[in-house]
Amino acid sequence: MTYLLVLWGSQGAYQQSVIVTLKNSYIYFMFVLYLLLVFFFNDELDTNFLLQVIKYTGAIYSVMLIVQAALFNRGTTFLDLGTYGLNPIYDSFGPIFHFIRIANAADFISFAMLMTGIDTLLCRDKKRILINSGLLLVNYLYIVFVSGTRMYMIADTLIFLALIVIMAVKKYKGLIFGLLTVITVSGFMGIPLLINSFIGGKRKLSFDMRLGEIQYYADKVLHNGWFGLGFPDSKRYDQLLHGPANSHVLMANANYFIEDVGILGIVVVFGVLGLIGLIYFGYLLITAFIQAHGRYKQAILLIILYLASTVATLSLLDPQRIFYLFFIIYLIEYLTNHVLSKDLEEIQ
Repeated sequence: MTYLLVLWGSQGAYQQSVIVTLKNSYIYFMFVLYLLLVFFFNDELDTNFLLQVIKYTGAIYSVMLIVQAALFNRGTTFLDLGTYGLNPIYDSFGPIFHFIRIANAADFISFAMLMTGIDTLLCRDKKRILINSGLLLVNYLYIVFVSGTRMYMIADTLIFLALIVIMAVKKYKGLIFGLLTVITVSGFMGIPLLINSFIGGKRKLSFDMRLGEIQYYADKVLHNGWFGLGFPDSKRYDQLLHGPANSHVLMANANYFIEDVGILGIVVVFGVLGLIGLIYFGYLLITAFIQAHGRYKQAILLIILYLASTVATLSLLDPQRIFYLFFIIYLIEYLTNHVLSKDLEEIQ
């Protein structure tokens, strides 16, 4: 309903046709994916099949990219690294192995890592858990040593730690308490290093750019009164969407992007309605977590942790990640309903 209202409002505010407005908001048609999943993938076998496809695809993708990054230093290229391919950054990013940075696949592989973690929590087969552990490690190695995407490093590290705690807490409560204490202390000690990794060295320019984006887009939340920027024609309103050229940090081809400011970007597009929608979405997440039980509650907790750790700079309503959002919504609903209908005896 929010989308339809802002769609209507954008036509009047920017004096453009329905077709132009639809073209500039096409990504929200991905909502159809949720409906397809609900109607055609509504039992345990279907959902398990989707999880297996995603987790193995992510792991295979990770292995290919790690191998390519390692072989690149030896002069061997077997993937498309051109402008319309993986488009790597040749800045010797890798802190240990000095791999080239291939960040394009980080969105999907981090999502695949989340799905692998959920599959690990849901399954009881020890062999499958062992296989999943290997797949998680491969994905994590790609995120850390090849992608270089800082927010995914944080999110996936949290997923790893959460899985370790959840899987071991029943058997080794004392060990887990000690481990958490060490992690907490180390975390506080490492905060200065983490902050410096965002605002210092080679990343300072990127940090300054992000600050400029936040300042620019924050002023656009009420651009059209009851909604923000909405869906203006990207050609006619290029400077409105990406900021005037003279406001950018001096760097080649610098543009502001709504997707870079995470949850703020959602509010910038939808305005007050977007804020209300986010609050309602948060309420539904908490409700789903409360209603779920056992390992299903743990799986939803993992999803909430992932969403919370990526929300600052990675909007789930942008073209790269909106697919994952509706799959995650479907999965949360499945986990909540599944436990109530099929595992009642186990709960009791």
